[in-house]
Amino acid sequence: MSESVRFGIRNATHDYSGVVVLSAVDFDLTTGTVQGLVGENGSGKSTLIKILTGAVVPSAGQLYLGDRPVRFSTPAEAQRDGIGVVHQDYHLFPDLSVIDNVFGVGKAPPRRSWFPLIVDKPKIRTDVRETLGRLGIDLDPDALVRTLGPAERKFVEIARAMLLSPQFLILDEPTASLEPSASQSVLELLGRLRERGVGLLFVSHRLDEVLRICDQVTVLRDGRRVGAVPRAELNEERLTDMILGRKQTTERKARRRPTDAATVLNLRNVQVANGAPPVSIEVQQGEIFGLTGLLGSGAAKLVRMVGGAEPLRGHIDVLGRPARVRTPRQASRLGIGFIPEDRKAVGLVPDQSVAMNICLASLRSVSSGGWVRLGAVNKRGETYKEQLDIRTYSVKAAVKSLSGGNQQKVMLAKWLASQVKILAIEEPTHGIDIGGKRQVHDLLRAFADEGGTIIVASTDVAEILDLCDRIAIMRHGSLTDVLSTEELTQHDITVRGARPAEELVESLIETGTTEAV
Repeated sequence: MSESVRFGIRNATHDYSGVVVLSAVDFDLTTGTVQGLVGENGSGKSTLIKILTGAVVPSAGQLYLGDRPVRFSTPAEAQRDGIGVVHQDYHLFPDLSVIDNVFGVGKAPPRRSWFPLIVDKPKIRTDVRETLGRLGIDLDPDALVRTLGPAERKFVEIARAMLLSPQFLILDEPTASLEPSASQSVLELLGRLRERGVGLLFVSHRLDEVLRICDQVTVLRDGRRVGAVPRAELNEERLTDMILGRKQTTERKARRRPTDAATVLNLRNVQVANGAPPVSIEVQQGEIFGLTGLLGSGAAKLVRMVGGAEPLRGHIDVLGRPARVRTPRQASRLGIGFIPEDRKAVGLVPDQSVAMNICLASLRSVSSGGWVRLGAVNKRGETYKEQLDIRTYSVKAAVKSLSGGNQQKVMLAKWLASQVKILAIEEPTHGIDIGGKRQVHDLLRAFADEGGTIIVASTDVAEILDLCDRIAIMRHGSLTDVLSTEELTQHDITVRGARPAEELVESLIETGTTEAV
């Protein structure tokens, strides 16, 4: 076995316009191991990743590779020294093949020896096939990327990075948008990379996955390293405490809803997918109703229909009256607010201020004679900044400067300010750290406790169990079952086949049957 090699930085310090985001952080990776990196949004993880991959030159600190100091001014320089990266968001061309995407970035294509102007396509095909084979990835190299599932697309990105044979691979939230089975496939691939001697940096908010795959975990908080702890000395509770800097109570306060609550949403014969049986659901006032399933199950699509992001194919009664919902504006007029998964691209105006984003759904109430009253906008922004604990130095700051959790709070504030009675939400805590996740859950519960109604889609089974009163399980556009989370969590494990509630729900999602229950 070859001797292990270390890569990292000593005394990493960096600031943006005088605001220190990293302070004297030591960090290193070793070949053949997986190092976890965790912390709340704003803890400094992203800046550290950028420094390690050459996207940012630190204000202070010394990078090293093996026994020599190195300096990266660009990502290309880091690549040449064997540092690969797989970003959280997909960077693929959907209408190109796997081969074209794997060989499209970072490595010059081989040329014909007899005529260097012509690309050697057979050699490219061979190289890609060999790379996929070495990684244990079973993909058709000629398949178009748009035909692949989420996990397979992540495999393509990992294969592209591995085509350069890096010694170290940095993975930023590689499973953030994947359901459990797809996440497991990615984790298994990372295990094979470790066995091949690659040093892996695994960045994730999913602490169960961090504890499952990492040999050691580094925790950042407020730009400083809290510790680097071997996996054997950690559990999820201790890791959470290190991330947040305080002891957390894990008990969920039971929500009491009136048994005679009125039906607020009545969905009847809604066609979610062509050829699937129509879906009918009733949601009561004060209820948090969850929809879950594999990606493409129809759970998110049904929520988008309620929120007007997709035309609703079927019938809907809102507050006892038949309604028509084909656009977000129609939904808003009915008192329904829609919060999409992609906050930046759809839900918010990134370059506008926090205050203006909060007022987007209620501009008429802060306008006079067709002119927006900025004083009223900022006053409303300050009100919700305090009520929802939105962390920003000013409500006049651009909303894109906020962390994911705080952006989600702005989305909630936008609809609370418009006084909607119903919220339709996709993946409410996607990309949000553990502290922000709990705050968002508390805000949603408070909305429901005050008589609001929520219908939420999430592929995070633990979140659905923690947040919702009832769960509808979707599969291939049809409704397979509706379960009470109170029943699931209160029954003794032995009654449910010696498995915890989370595993039972995952089993139902995978099989589409109620035999496990």
